[in-house]
Formats: sequence, C-alpha cells, structure tokens
Amino acid sequence: MIEKKYIFLIMVNFLYTIIIYPLIQLIEFSFMLFNSVFKNEGISVIGVSLAVSIGTLPLYIVAEHWQQVQRDIEKKLDPGINRIKSVFKGDEQYMILSTFYKQNHYHPLMALRSSFGLLIQVPFFIAAYSFLSNLPVLQGKAFFFIQNMGRPDELFKIGSFPVNVLPIAMTLINWVAGAIYTKGFKFKDKATIYGMALIFLVILYNSPSGLVIYWTMNNLFSLVKNIFYKIKNPLKVLYGILVIAVIGLDSYLIFVHQGFVHKRLLLALVFSLLLLTPLAVKFVNYLVKTAYQPLMNNSKARFSLFITAALALALLAGFVVPSFVINSSAVEFADIDGCGNPLGFLYNSTLQMVGLLVFWPICVYFLFHKRIQTIITVFFTTILLTAMVDAFCFNGNYGNLSRLITFDSSISAPSTGFVVLNIIVVLIIMVIPALLLKFKQTKILSALLSIILMAEIAITFVHAGQINSAYNTYRKSLAEDVHEETKVSPVYHLTKEGKNVFVFMFDRAQAAYVETIFENFPELYDKYTGFTFYKNTVSYNQGTLLGAPPLFGGYEYTPAEINKRNTEKLVDKQNQALLLMPRIFTEQADFTATVSDLSWANYSWIPDMTITDNFPKITGYNIERKYTGLWVKENPDKVRANITSSAIKRNLAWFSLFKFVPLFARDSVYDDGMWWSSDSQTSDIMEFLDYYSALAFMPRLTDFEGKGNQYFTIVNDTTHSGQPLQAPDFEPSMNITNKNPLPLSSSDGNIAVYKRMAEWFDYLKANDCYDNTRIIFVSDHGIGTPEGYALSNFKGEWPSYYNPDHNHPILFMKDFNAEGKLKIDNAFMTTADVPSLAMKDLIEKPVNPYTGKEIKAQDPENKKASGVVLTHNWRPGGNGIYTFKVPEKDWYTVSKDLFDSENWVQGIK
Repeated sequence: MIEKKYIFLIMVNFLYTIIIYPLIQLIEFSFMLFNSVFKNEGISVIGVSLAVSIGTLPLYIVAEHWQQVQRDIEKKLDPGINRIKSVFKGDEQYMILSTFYKQNHYHPLMALRSSFGLLIQVPFFIAAYSFLSNLPVLQGKAFFFIQNMGRPDELFKIGSFPVNVLPIAMTLINWVAGAIYTKGFKFKDKATIYGMALIFLVILYNSPSGLVIYWTMNNLFSLVKNIFYKIKNPLKVLYGILVIAVIGLDSYLIFVHQGFVHKRLLLALVFSLLLLTPLAVKFVNYLVKTAYQPLMNNSKARFSLFITAALALALLAGFVVPSFVINSSAVEFADIDGCGNPLGFLYNSTLQMVGLLVFWPICVYFLFHKRIQTIITVFFTTILLTAMVDAFCFNGNYGNLSRLITFDSSISAPSTGFVVLNIIVVLIIMVIPALLLKFKQTKILSALLSIILMAEIAITFVHAGQINSAYNTYRKSLAEDVHEETKVSPVYHLTKEGKNVFVFMFDRAQAAYVETIFENFPELYDKYTGFTFYKNTVSYNQGTLLGAPPLFGGYEYTPAEINKRNTEKLVDKQNQALLLMPRIFTEQADFTATVSDLSWANYSWIPDMTITDNFPKITGYNIERKYTGLWVKENPDKVRANITSSAIKRNLAWFSLFKFVPLFARDSVYDDGMWWSSDSQTSDIMEFLDYYSALAFMPRLTDFEGKGNQYFTIVNDTTHSGQPLQAPDFEPSMNITNKNPLPLSSSDGNIAVYKRMAEWFDYLKANDCYDNTRIIFVSDHGIGTPEGYALSNFKGEWPSYYNPDHNHPILFMKDFNAEGKLKIDNAFMTTADVPSLAMKDLIEKPVNPYTGKEIKAQDPENKKASGVVLTHNWRPGGNGIYTFKVPEKDWYTVSKDLFDSENWVQGIK
C-alpha cells in the first residue's frame, strides 16, 4: 500500500513538473515584470491576468472554432435524432442512432469538443492558484478597497458571516460574459457556463483576494473578448488599443519610472516592437508562401523537424547547460534538503523544459493547421541554433556561481564590440534555416538538428556518469563522517588538569568589521576577556586554497615557498600544512589532538578527514553538515522547508535561458541574482546552517573529560556566508523582522560568530576551563568589501582590479590566564605567524616533521609577508599539479603597515 502511494506521488509530481510548473514560471515572470514596471502588487496581478488572457487567446480561438463546429453539427443532426428517439426505444434506438451517426460521419465523443474551452482553463487555473494563493509578497498589501490581498476581502459581515464582495463580483461578471457569449445557444450550453461560474464562486469564496482579483479580471477580459466578437473590424480596434497602450507604457518607462536607464530603454524597445506586429505577420506570411512552402507541403518532414528541434532545445536547456554547472563541483549539490544525488536537480530541470518546450508546444502544434505548424517548426529550429551559438560561442565570463546559481558579484557589461559581434552572428544564424528551406535542403537542416541532438545525448551520458561517479565517491569515502546525526555527542574533550590550545579558522572573517561590531555590541568586551586583536595582519591570498596553507603550516607553506618545492604535489603540501600543528603537538609535546573540517583536506570540497588516519594521537572529524538536520528539527520555526533545493530547481532553468539570450539581454534575465523570482527571501539558508549548526552546538560538542594536554584545530565557514540573520541575537529566522543595524555587507555571519563563541566562553568559564586554554581566532582572508576598504583606512594607489581588504584577515589570541578588556595591537603580523603563536612557550624549537626545518617566528623588526598573491585561483583545477599558477604581476611583498600601498612592493622580496 505504501509503495503504491509512493508511486502515485511520483507520478503526480512528474505530471505537475511537466504540465503545471512551466505555467507557474510564466505566471511568476509576468507578475514580476509588471511589478518591476508599476511597483504595485495589485496592478501586477491584473497584469498576470492580461498576459494569460492574451497568451491563451489563440487557443481560445481554436476552441471557439471547434465548439462552433460542434454546435453546427448538433443543429444539423438534432431533427433526425429527435425523430429516432420518438419512434424507437431501448436497444433498437441505440442501433438506429449508431447507424445514423455513422451515416453522418459523427461520433458522440466528438461532443467533448464543446468542452475544450473549459479544459484550456484548468491547467492555467491550477498554476495561478498554486502561485497566487500563498504568494508572500501579497501578504499585507492593500489595493483600492482591499486591505490585504493575501486574505479574503471580508468587506463587511452579516452577523458572524463574512461577506467577500470580490468573488460575488467575479461571478456576476462571469454571468454577463456568459450571457453575451451564449446568446442563441442551447440551454445545456448556457447551463454549463452558469454552473461553472457558481463552482468557481464556491472554490474561490474564501481564497486570498489577490487570487480572486486574477480570476475576476480573467472573466472581465473574457467579457471584452466576447464583445470584440460582436463588433466590426475587431483587429483594427485591437491595434488601436495596442498603439495607445504602448505609447503610454513607453512614456511611463522613459519619463516617470526610476529604475536603471538601460533596463527601462530595453523594456520600452520591447514594447515598441509590438507596434510592428502587422508587418511581422505579413513578413511571416510571405516566408510561408515562399521559403517555407516546401516544408508546409511535407507534413512528415515538418513534424520530424519540429520534434527534433523541440527535444534538442529541451535537453539543452534542461540538462546539458545546467550539467556544466553541477559537474564543475558535484559534491556541492549533494544531499541538499534530502535530495541526495545531484542528478535529481538535473532530472527536475529536464522535466521542466520537456513540459515547456515539448509537451505544451506539441499540444499547440496539433491544434493548428499546417501553416501555423510550419511557423512553429521554423521558430523552434531557429531558437535552437541561436541558443547553441550564444551558449557555447558567447558564454561570457561572469565569475563564480554559488549553489543557488547566482554569481559572486554583479555581472559586468560586455564590450560594445563583442555585443555587436554577437548580434551579427545571431542574425546570420537566424537566416540559415530560411535559406536551407528556400532551396529545398530540408534534409540538411534535419541532419544538422539530429547531429545536435545526438551530441547533446552524448554530453548528457558523459556528464551524468561523471556526476554520479563523484557522488558515489563522496558517499563511499565520506558518508560515515558527514552523515547527519540525530543527537549531539561531545567530540572536543577539554582537559581541566592540563593545557588546551585552540586554533579556530573562520573562513573569510572580516577584520575591518571587528571594532565596529564590538562598539555596537559592547557586551562582547566583557566576554572576550584576555584577548588581543592584531589589527595589522595580512593574509597571503584572497582565497582559501592559497591562503590557508601558511595559516596552518607557517612560513614554509606560503604560496611562494610551496612553488619552490616543485617536485611535490600541491595536494600533498596542502595536507602537510593542515597536519603540521597537530603532528608537532602530538609528536614533539605531550598533547592529544582533535581536528575538524580542515580546509581542502585531500583537495576535497568536503574535507577528507581520512588524512588523520595514520596518526593515532590525532582524531579528525567533519562537524559541519553533520548537525544541520538536527538543528532544523530543534528549530522548525526558523527555516522554511526545502528552500535551497526549490531555488536550485528553479534557477537552473533560468540559467539556461541566461546562456541562450544575446549578451545585451543577459543582465535583464539575471535580474541582479533574483532570476525574476517573487520570493525575496530566497537564500541558501541550508548551506549556512551546515556551518552555523556546528557553531551553535559548540557547548554540546564540548565536554571536560580530556586527559593530559589537548590541541584542537577547528574550521568553520559561518563567516563566509552573507546570510541575513535576526538581530539582536543574530540567529537564523524564517522572516527577518529585526535586521542588522550595521550598514556592513555580509557582516551578519561575523556577528553571529562572535556571539556564539562568547556563549561558548561562558560555558568554559562556568566549568573552570577558560584560564588554562589558549585560543586563537584567525581567518584565511577577508571579504574585500567597499565598507571594509573604507573602515581599514587604506591609503595610496592600488591596482584597479584589486581591493586590499581581500587580504585583511582577523587574528585574535587569548593566552593562558590572560585577563582584561580586549586589546588592539597594531604590530605587523601575517597569518603564517599562527603556528608560532600556538606553540609559544609550549614546544622548544618545534620542527616541521615533513621538511625537518625548525618552525621559527620572524624577527618583529624585519617582518614581512613575502609572496602575497593577488590572483584568486580558488579551485584546485585552476592550478597546476605541483605549483600554483600566479601571473608575475600578482606577486607582492608586504611589510610594516598593510594599510599603506607604499608597503606593498611588487615581486617576491
């Protein structure tokens, strides 16, 4: 029974994704487009209704034709049917009627054609209901007399019964439209119209006002449509209305709207092109009569070309293009919201595109005659070819993509010359199908599309295999260590009798924000007793791959020193750096070591902690990602279910569209990372919780059962996220009602770290384990924000492409028995000083177990950071096997005062 129910749910989801979800996307885009123009949610709902009404008008015209055919047939057959029914009864009547129908080439099932107009409404109603009934942006928004479009209007009450006026008005408009439409029809046809109006009244009576406005306007537009059927020259009247509307919209966009000028002009241009509709129709008719004539007269070739183009376009948009994104780092997309294999996201995006580009086009294709079928075929063929060229020849360089398919910075406009070249090439490609068809080379065009489809299938199999292999490897090698826990068990065993040394690496924590955060949250000063903040600290890179090795391994593992040892693999040198401190503490002093989530261990995105297996006194864990589900379970009111996976499923399809359009239009498709989504709260909260949960559970992950001396390296990425959090506690929240008061981008995660660690300090103090503990906070690099640049008071001339705040990490230290308020020290430091700070006075002459060299602190008087790298090669694949790829111009040496560009000297000194 359970298995049958599961199969049923899979089938329902399958059909929903193919049939309904593409319509939801179109409705959502319409809503956001009108909202971007008019900045009014009520007008946007009306705009959705207008867009759906216009978009489905051709289908209604076809439906009206079939319904009229059915009515004419019934009118012709009714006298004969009535005579037969009056004379014959029972089986004899059935036999005579069957014979009568056959003689007139009619079957009773043909009567279903009269219901086609109603059937068209069903999927659009389901899609609109799904989108508008729970649309967050409508909550609390007023529109004329409606106080809240997210709730029934309830304009007045009769006793305790709320009277919703909108559904009643909707029904009255529907009846008026039906009365005009069914004039002269049979009673059964009229009864169907009026009956459906009453059914929708019952269904929508207690629905949100926004949804009822949509359906009311649908009925109003239907009424207008029915009136148009009764007037002379409806097309001329319609064109006149279009001209007035376009002039009004263009004037509003150019002279009134306050948005970006280039986007306003582009939208105004799109609206203006609608005025060329009559010329476009004439031109297409000319092509159909000339160049497309061979295709129009060959139904088999026409459909073969259409279905090949549709399938190739769906596969390209649904799997091929998105698979390049996921295949670049498959593990990042693994096990999100319980989705498991990343191929699930590609399966979903492929279903979406099959629905949008195959299912619905096939439905439309067979509704029309061969002339329209020819136009649809050529349109899909042209779109496929131009999409291929744009996606693979003009793919552009827009930076790194996050899991939510958003770029790590705003996308820059391409050069004018490149845009012009793109437009010229696209125009040439658009001409190719017309030329081939004109010269009766349909087979060549068909062969070209078949080759494209087969190539896409090959890429699909290759990428699917690679993604699946990466996922299986991840599950086999790391599953035991990163599986989600159902309870928190201590892994950090502190000692009360000996000494504890902690090195916390908070990825991308921002040094420039420290003083502002502590000043605005002064209670932190009381928590961070004994700490010193080394403000003048430089990191060796703006990314973890090059920035973390010197932090963990010291000066022998700076990028320049690593490149000198060019016979050893980078991955081996990375692992050496990660294990250097725990090995020295356990092998050259009487310590036991615990390490967790070591950055890029074994060059794996999710750290491969098996690198500790050969060292019995070192225990390695993956703590990040392990407690995400438990944190969500314990805090169900703070996280929306499946928010990350839903966003990925949606955005993958939009990313394909982004790649398909010409360069000048991509900024509009991207929509500043929103992808025209109506959900302003979409964020990768689950990725943030992967990191934050490990931090929030620190007191529960800690006990005081350790023996002897204990060393710990803990890496946490909470500070790497720009996730908004609920102030003043800076915890995740489903709805952020109390925002961060500080105007510092990406600072919420930084504040959360300082607050959660302060709570952990209280826990240590309450258990008499604070004074015997040395604690170091450090980050591998800064964020590189304009605010960080300003707060740090950087001065001098810097490379135009570089923000020195990228190389400005945090460095805090609390020594044993240290007391007093947080101090700020301006001594020049580097992240490579961390091993010396951690081992100070604990290990005499520590030696690197891999090179045999002594770990020494630099002379404070002559200290410098030699070989700071400005290049951001953040993935292992961006470098060589043995050395980092760094342009000569990006090597720098920094000394004395990192805030002065005079102290940044190009080259390795």
